[in-house]
Amino acid sequence: MNNNPTPKPTLYDTLRVGYLPNEKQQGKEMQKYGYVIDNKLSNDNQQVYYNPETKKLLYNVTGSHTLGDWVNSDLKLALGIRKNDGKPIIERGIEKLLPDAWKKGFDRSYENVFGGFKDTDRYKQADETLKQAKAKYAPVDVSIAGHSLGGRIVQDIAKSGDKVYALDAGATIGQSVKGGPNRNIYRTAGDIVSGTTAWNPAVKTLANPNTSKILPALLTADPRKIAVAGAIDAYHAHNIENIKGTNIFV
Repeated sequence: MNNNPTPKPTLYDTLRVGYLPNEKQQGKEMQKYGYVIDNKLSNDNQQVYYNPETKKLLYNVTGSHTLGDWVNSDLKLALGIRKNDGKPIIERGIEKLLPDAWKKGFDRSYENVFGGFKDTDRYKQADETLKQAKAKYAPVDVSIAGHSLGGRIVQDIAKSGDKVYALDAGATIGQSVKGGPNRNIYRTAGDIVSGTTAWNPAVKTLANPNTSKILPALLTADPRKIAVAGAIDAYHAHNIENIKGTNIFV
């Protein structure tokens, strides 16, 4: 009889492990929860974990961590550029002149640079990997987690029945946040990245443990001190460490 059942990972555990520097460390950490990392499907942007005992798939998509993420995916997300409406005539002409073996690469590169958020390599890679993982394992349960840019991606690539866990997801003005029993969308009070969703009923705002640092500045009534404290607070508000110790299990 097993008196020490395998613990379930929290959202913090899952997000934190995703930011570890290599898959070996990620796999070692997730073994505590009965998960095996799929090294073939995992990389710095997303990680695929499978629990052979429970037949559960856990998929994590990290936030921005490269220049390409910041100037491409994040910018398009912030501006609300969702999908490419087709190539201009010049690009279509160039594509026709290319050898067939080059056309797919040209098409992908063009969409990544000039397309919308869903045309970026970051989005497509996350979407394709999730589909491959489901086909490979045929899981009975799927949980998808993401932070920041990853938090926005997982909301869009999840299918009906998938359990979504997003923290401080990037958003733009007017962007919809789909709620529901399987959608657990969180943001930290004061977080700027997810700021436009602060009043969305589908988003739960969590307490910001750094707020106390700005109160002394407010009491001084010094605009410079308030500005500095506010900037520091906004920076810390986006940190996954804010949810450490919370019982949000995935």
